[in-house]
Amino acid sequence: MIDFGNGTYQGAAHGLARLLAAGMLPPEFSGQAILQRIDALFIGAGRLRRADGSMEEAFPFEASYCVTALAAYDLLSAVELLQEGFWDRSKVQGGLEVVKPMIEFLCQSDEVHAFISNHLATASAALFKWTRLTGEDGRKKGEDLLQRILLEQSEEGWYREYQGADPGYQSLCTYYLADIYRMEPTSELRDSLERSLEFLWHFAHPDGSFGGLYGSRNTRFYYPAGIEYLSGSFLEAASLASFMRQSVQKNSVVTLAAMDESNLVPMFNSYCWAATTLSDDRPSIAVPALERGKWRKVYEKAGLLVDKGPEHYTIISWHKGGLCSHFSTTGTVVNAGAIVSDAKNQLFSTQGYDGSNSLILDGDNVMVESHFTRMNREHPTPFQFAVLRFLCLTVMRLGWLRDLIKKMLVTRLITGVHKAGFVNRRKIELGPDLRIDDHPELPGGWRLKKKHQQFFAIHMASQGYWQIQDEGCHDPKV
Repeated sequence: MIDFGNGTYQGAAHGLARLLAAGMLPPEFSGQAILQRIDALFIGAGRLRRADGSMEEAFPFEASYCVTALAAYDLLSAVELLQEGFWDRSKVQGGLEVVKPMIEFLCQSDEVHAFISNHLATASAALFKWTRLTGEDGRKKGEDLLQRILLEQSEEGWYREYQGADPGYQSLCTYYLADIYRMEPTSELRDSLERSLEFLWHFAHPDGSFGGLYGSRNTRFYYPAGIEYLSGSFLEAASLASFMRQSVQKNSVVTLAAMDESNLVPMFNSYCWAATTLSDDRPSIAVPALERGKWRKVYEKAGLLVDKGPEHYTIISWHKGGLCSHFSTTGTVVNAGAIVSDAKNQLFSTQGYDGSNSLILDGDNVMVESHFTRMNREHPTPFQFAVLRFLCLTVMRLGWLRDLIKKMLVTRLITGVHKAGFVNRRKIELGPDLRIDDHPELPGGWRLKKKHQQFFAIHMASQGYWQIQDEGCHDPKV
């Protein structure tokens, strides 16, 4: 039994329209057939849309601000492309009528369960685009959302995803901000994007991978569209785009080929825009990971240390207990932290995001002091799932109660910090042969459970997609 539909899939109209408008459809696909499928996606969006204009992704009557914004943005992008020679005036008007209730929902509602820049950027881009296409109200709310993103942007350049920086999602956020910049190229947004790119390109690794466990959301995927579009204006974007194209070709970064259904359509659309805008003619230089010589960079706000040597590239997150991603000529090591268990076998780790952790850097020696925080390993039982579904269909249709429960779930599964009451001191010796020693202050009854292995301390849907390095393949380029 299916009791709701995921509105995200309707956004595929955007990518298909991109390929059609650019004449990049594979020869076995007819343009007319693609137009029929785009029509069907618009019809489906109208049927899935709730009476208040909202769409959903995770449960019935979710009123998801993110997915409503995503569907609105992608459908409007399709209208924008197809109005140039593919759709007549009545078809364009029909497409806008499907999206109008979504825009009204975005103007009247808000996302309150967490601060997630890429969600707000999607909504802002949709609202700017709506006003651009129709001349109707929407731009003011879009401007408000954009200002919230920029006010929360760190002086180090990163956009906030929950508690901190996450390069993978920053590439997605850049996709939507780049489209706003295309529509309204203000100096304020240009400065913001420039700072963002200056931060972001440090997290393309020598082996071609990107981001990872050291990010606030653990993601290692890469959305190319915004970077490719901005490569005509920023050297960092051109250099990162050039480097990551090779990664995509080699599957050394998480790509569209490894995507599951929840992120498939946004990434497909991002690839389509990237494919229609990429150019090999733009000047570029080596990304920081491939520069010659030694250098070191400390991002105090993000809690990230980047150490580059002739034979290694190392990234350490002290907000996540000294978690290390280390790339050298001999191989790649990801040390996710230490895990301990109490007498009841409850697990606590140093990987939980904690901005109060401390870092001492003395030459090539690093000391990170961090608390052990509880790892939530819960999975819903069939009974809990049935109860939650019943609540979704009844009392959670009340907006204030739905938002309260979503906040509670985010705190329980992602951002909540339950400390064990004692610390770990992690000593790290930087260099090509990275050395790590953990010194936990374990009370009686506690024991060191696991160390120096990959694991995830939080629930995050977008973590852990496959890339070629998971098969033991290693590109030693440093």
